[in-house]
Amino acid sequence: MSILKRLGLCPSTLVKVDFGKAAIIATASTSILFPVQAMAQDWSAPATSMLESLESGLVSIAAPVIGVGVIIYGIWAMVTGRIDIMRLAQLVGAGALVIFGPTALRALLSAA
Repeated sequence: MSILKRLGLCPSTLVKVDFGKAAIIATASTSILFPVQAMAQDWSAPATSMLESLESGLVSIAAPVIGVGVIIYGIWAMVTGRIDIMRLAQLVGAGALVIFGPTALRALLSAA
């Protein structure tokens, strides 16, 4: 007796496909024989245009937010009289990522 039957589990296939139908055989054979036509279509255009839109939107929002953050940190450092170099480096690093990140994304997309 198998372990599945002891546990009360009955393995069965969820989908039964009748390969006797001509339409299924024709679709399967054409997809195997003509993959070049499927690859020739520009199927990646919606994804790349969405990423370009996200990229421009995020840069236009994040760059001013980080700039305002640096200004607020500068005011706080002036009022308190102390500057935390690590926090300032994090703000500058975040600004660099926002500026150079989309360029890296474009380079990766064009390489693919």
